[in-house]
Parts: sequence; structure tokens; C-alpha cells
Amino acid sequence: MDIKKLTLKNILGKDWTFEPDFCYADVSGNAELYKEGDSLILFRKEGEKDVCAVRFRAILNYDKKLFHTANKLMADIGLDFKMGDRLNKIIKKMGTPDFIYYLEEDYERYYWRYPHNFYDYNDIFYVVHYHYLVSPDLLVCLGVPKIDNRLTDLEIINDPKMITDIMQTREKIKEYEKELYQPKECKRFLKQRMENGAITEIKSQNIRFIKMEIENYIVEGIETADLRMRSCLFRNVTFENHFETGFVQIEQCVFINCMFHDTFGDSFVELTDSVFQNCVFENIGMEKGIFNANRNNFLDCVFRGIQWNGGGVFFRSKIKGGKMQHIFYTTNDISNSDFSDIQIEHMEVEMEDEDSIGFFENQFNTVRFCDTTVRAPIEDTYFVNCDTSGLNCMVV
Repeated sequence: MDIKKLTLKNILGKDWTFEPDFCYADVSGNAELYKEGDSLILFRKEGEKDVCAVRFRAILNYDKKLFHTANKLMADIGLDFKMGDRLNKIIKKMGTPDFIYYLEEDYERYYWRYPHNFYDYNDIFYVVHYHYLVSPDLLVCLGVPKIDNRLTDLEIINDPKMITDIMQTREKIKEYEKELYQPKECKRFLKQRMENGAITEIKSQNIRFIKMEIENYIVEGIETADLRMRSCLFRNVTFENHFETGFVQIEQCVFINCMFHDTFGDSFVELTDSVFQNCVFENIGMEKGIFNANRNNFLDCVFRGIQWNGGGVFFRSKIKGGKMQHIFYTTNDISNSDFSDIQIEHMEVEMEDEDSIGFFENQFNTVRFCDTTVRAPIEDTYFVNCDTSGLNCMVV
């Protein structure tokens, strides 16, 4: 089976798509895709007819055609093992890999391989990619889920320039992630349950909260240039910290019955895929920083006494229930978000500068506005069963 002449038409018949403009590892070209590229990609560089990159993802014997094709390709380049084989067999055959790269994946792509309740959805699902530089013009990358060490992913690159670029890029990403999660000077809170206490006056260049469960706590006086919280659960926790500059990242966390009294100065704050339920945000402030919020849910929360100056976006998020009172908020973009069953009083929203996007594709349901002013362009934003008598919209 010649990789360069491989086509999905021969493998799958009609069940595939062609993408004329496709980028693979920062290289422009075209691609044949199966399941939008989630399962199989055949890539050709721009202006060339031969396939230079093949990638199989989450493959086992449930799909006979892909399973057979992947095994045939490996056999043709001299690899004496098959999809589904264990890692120890691969290492025995291939030896020490030239490079190892951890990639966080969506568990749902792989879940069919495991029995019910095999995997904790709160964990991070890693696929470990073992890179073997067989020759200057042949790179083989073997992907193995960390939880069971069976081969599910295969990548073959036969273009020397692409191989060099891919290895350099992935090495840089690995170094970046190592610095992100394992910085030299760092205070870590990792995979613990903590109850009825306080975290106070911590000083470190980097602070990490990873997979923590914290209940009935006070977190105050943190001094750091880089704070990251990921996959944590907080219940009845009061946060009172005052950041001057730096980076604050909260990702995939849940906050229940928590109180926030933080200020962020000129910090960069990033909030992603998190849930806040019955929380109170009071006297929160930012002076000239950036706040980006993406895919978050706020349920029955109270926001009051907030002075928020700076840029950023509020995107694909939901606020349901609760109140907003005495708020001044500047941003660049509030879009694709839902607001429902809220009372908004004494609030001003305005765009940071003339290049800001404004309000775009938002939905307001059963919202009561009182003394609320919005100074921003508003497009494709809908108000359903709302009391807008107290809403003043000023397009600027």
C-alpha cells in the first residue's frame, strides 16, 4: 500500500469529504477527511499530488476498514505490530522513542473502548504520542491512551521539511506546557481534599490549584505573577485577593456557594468552561487589565459593587437567575451569550475603544432592567419577556 497514492475513495467509497483549503502542522494544502478529520486525515501540500501526512485517531477494530488500512500501512513500512497492541510490545519492537508528547484529548472520542464507569470524567484524558524518526523522510507517531496503554492513534509523515517543522513545534509546546504546569518556582495544590481552614498570605512566582476539592475555606492574600486553577471544586469558599499584575487562569472549575472579593489591577484574567452556582461577586475590581470569559455558566449568582475597567470578551456564556447591582463594566465584546431570569439595576456597560465589537447575537429572557445604560453597538440581540423600560441603549 503506497502512502503517497492513498485515497479515501479506495478505502471508504463515498463516506468522506474533501477540504480544498486545509492546514496541517502550519502547512497549507488540501485534505481528505473522514468524520471531519476526527478519525482520519490524508493531507497533501499545496500544489502537490502525493499524500505527505496520514493521521488515524481513536481507531480499533470496531471500524474494520480503518483498522485494516492502518495495520496495512504499518506493515508496509516495516512495523511489526497492529492497532490495539499494548505499549510494551511496541517499545520492545521499536526501542526508545525519539520524542514523547502528551496531548489532552476529548474522552468521548475513545469512550466506546471502555466498560461503563471505567473512567472518571473529572480526570484529564491524555493520549501519549511516541515519535520515532525512522529516517530523515519518515516520521511515525504512535498514540496510546495513558489509562490502558493500547495503540489507538497513528500518524505517518513522509515529507522531510514537515518532519523537521513538526518536531521543532512539538518540542516547543512540550517545553511551554512543562513551564506552565511545572515551573521552577511554584506552590502546588494537587489532587487533595481540604476542609474547614484557610489559605492565607501565600507568596510564589507561580501558584497552581489542580484537581482540588476545597470546602468551607478562606483563600486570601495570595501574591503571585501566575495563578492557575484547573478542574477544581470549591464549596463555601471565600476569595479575597488583590492582584496588581500578572496572569490568572480558571479552567473547568466548579464554584458552589462561594464569595469573591478580589481585585485584579492590570492583570490578564482568563475564565473558561467553569460553573458558578449561588455565588456572590462583591466589590470586584479591575483597573486596566483584560478579562476573557468563554463558555461559562453563572446560576443564581449575585453581582454587586463591581468596577471593571479594561478589555476582553464575554463569549458563549450563560447567566441565569440572580441579580446585578451597581456595576460599571467595560469590554470589547459580549456575544453569543444567554441572560435569563435576572434583575439588573444601576449598571453601565460600555466598550473599551472604537475597535470593540459590541453586543452581538445575545439572548435576554425574562430580564428586568432598572437604570441600566449600554453604550455599544447592538446587533442580532433579542429581548423576550423582558422589562426594558429601564434600559437605555446608546449606540456609539
